[in-house]
Amino acid sequence: MTPRSWREARRYVLTTGVVGAVLLLLGRRSGWVALGFAGLFVIFFRDPERRLTANPSVVYAAADGVVTSIEQDVADPWLPNGAGIRISTFLGLHNVHVTRSPVAGTVTQTESVRGGFAPALLTRSGNNTRRRVAIDGAAGRVVVVQVAGLLARKISGWVEQGESVAAGQRVGMIHLGSRTDVLLPRDYADILVSRGERVRAGRTDLARYRARP
Repeated sequence: MTPRSWREARRYVLTTGVVGAVLLLLGRRSGWVALGFAGLFVIFFRDPERRLTANPSVVYAAADGVVTSIEQDVADPWLPNGAGIRISTFLGLHNVHVTRSPVAGTVTQTESVRGGFAPALLTRSGNNTRRRVAIDGAAGRVVVVQVAGLLARKISGWVEQGESVAAGQRVGMIHLGSRTDVLLPRDYADILVSRGERVRAGRTDLARYRARP
């Protein structure tokens, strides 16, 4: 756990840890359950170091998890011509929940959108509370969408408009179950993953840019 991920985790860890300690002092065996949850929160908010020798023609996975959908024709106003490809990854509670930049570039737009809190596996979770980050790289624009899930309903953003990011750099964290979307301009890239495939942020090749004149 890094200092930054600890800042996100401490309210969960300290709350359950204190409750557990008090219950044990009162002779309640249920205190061990609370302490167990404190330990689980420590594991959940882990933030492993990952080094990446980036290929500028590759778009890397933004999150750990399972690819749940690949949509070839979606409308999005942040993409050129307003149309693109969306690759959605579901993060289970056991996954690392740090979101990483799929490409190197400059953060050109950020937006926090209020919405619902449907389970992240459901299609309608696309209307959940979410944070959108547009990154303009050498080969084009990528939009990363962090989608809150049913439980904690909180998204932490670690980059802001105007910042330069490297491929694989941490850009935020979603708390306790979630979904992450990567959107690419249509006809700019070939998808390298398939539905049901497990991916790792800053490790798995998600797509490859096509050569353009």
